[in-house]
Amino acid sequence: MRQAGWFAGITVCVALVLLSPLLCWLVVSHWFAGDAPSETAHAESIAALEKRLAPLALPMLAVQRGDWLANNDEPGQTFAQYLDSHPVRRGENRSTLYICEVGSFNEEQTKILETTYEYLALFFDAPVRVRKRLALSEIPTRAQRRHPQWGVHQLEVGHLLDRVLKPDRPADALAYTAFTAHDLWPATTPPERPYNFVFGQASLGERVGAWSMNRFGDPAQGETARLLCLRRTLGTATHETGHILSLQHCTAFQCNMCGANSNEEGDRHPLYFCPVCLRKLCWNLNVEPVAYLKRLETFCLKHRLVPEAEYYRRAVRALTKD
Repeated sequence: MRQAGWFAGITVCVALVLLSPLLCWLVVSHWFAGDAPSETAHAESIAALEKRLAPLALPMLAVQRGDWLANNDEPGQTFAQYLDSHPVRRGENRSTLYICEVGSFNEEQTKILETTYEYLALFFDAPVRVRKRLALSEIPTRAQRRHPQWGVHQLEVGHLLDRVLKPDRPADALAYTAFTAHDLWPATTPPERPYNFVFGQASLGERVGAWSMNRFGDPAQGETARLLCLRRTLGTATHETGHILSLQHCTAFQCNMCGANSNEEGDRHPLYFCPVCLRKLCWNLNVEPVAYLKRLETFCLKHRLVPEAEYYRRAVRALTKD
């Protein structure tokens, strides 16, 4: 039954593609959930997504002193370049997002984490499971330090990636990520540009990553602070997981996959992926875009993420209008 429905969709699509690639995409978009098209057909079907959503995309802001692109010369990544990179992709054997919680979290931080897990499951269309809770006492002293100037306690992100996550990564992990409320620093950095801290770091190809909510503010300091912490946490979690799925930093539009050197810069970026990066993600996850975007809109409305909810509403309209 499912195979027959898939074949019928392909037949109609082939008949229409010469007349209208967009019409072909709309036919494909009406297949029911789980009735996944072939890789080639799906790649062709979502080509219209990037074109249809381009008018909604915001142009890149002028680079300011201290911004990511002021210090990092990055060309961006087209959809074709993404495919050529042989990206890490969700499939039957890579289907679950695993979490390792490092250290302790207070009550309000725990609520932020629970909401983040809900969002990750929707954003990457995959179940989220907490695999391990790691106490600080289990991390060797060589992988912890007090920052020499600031005095803040930090964990070495490379240790989390290489010593904690990689040896313990489940075979069916789409990604295995360490979350912590402690600050992170990378012991190995370019000598000409050492980093005092990182918000997060992912290992492309190894399906592991780590991020910290230490610098996102105290969510217990009122609703404005809670919402800001939530927005920053959601943004970093999806950004780093996007890297795990082989998405490079975006330079096409304002996008959650843009690089950021500070909270101030990161706060200027939207939570959503731009049309170029969304096309990559929909292809990777093999999802039907309209239903996928509607789920994200519902989540954003529920959690008072108003600009994002409005963007997803407009995106759905752009993809479904005649």
